[in-house]
Amino acid sequence: MDVEKESQRRREALKLLDRAARGEEFGQLFAQTSALAKDRDTRFEDQLSIFYSLLSDLLEISSGIRTPQVRNVPLRRDLDALAKRISPEWVMRALSGLDRLAAGARRNLNKQLGLEALAAELAVPGSR
Repeated sequence: MDVEKESQRRREALKLLDRAARGEEFGQLFAQTSALAKDRDTRFEDQLSIFYSLLSDLLEISSGIRTPQVRNVPLRRDLDALAKRISPEWVMRALSGLDRLAAGARRNLNKQLGLEALAAELAVPGSR
């Protein structure tokens, strides 16, 4: 396993979540989902695991747990910044959307469109 590549994947996934939460930069957001869907070096299920890990951290941080058990420690500052702009309900919606995306991927649905739909769903104004 290439640690630097794995770290970069986590940073990119967090950037995608941040853009979705902001509801902006959709051109970059969709370019990023395209790159994720076409990444042949990483299985899509492994990419989804990265999102689950980040969302788990965000849920613990955003829910106000006194000592959250953060799994992505190198990203802690960015996770904290994002957690201030979202709610635990937003994270739960993201997890639910990720569950639907994972189920769709098993049925061979278009991964890029699924990622784009999830990002757009999370960017709906007033949904945070």
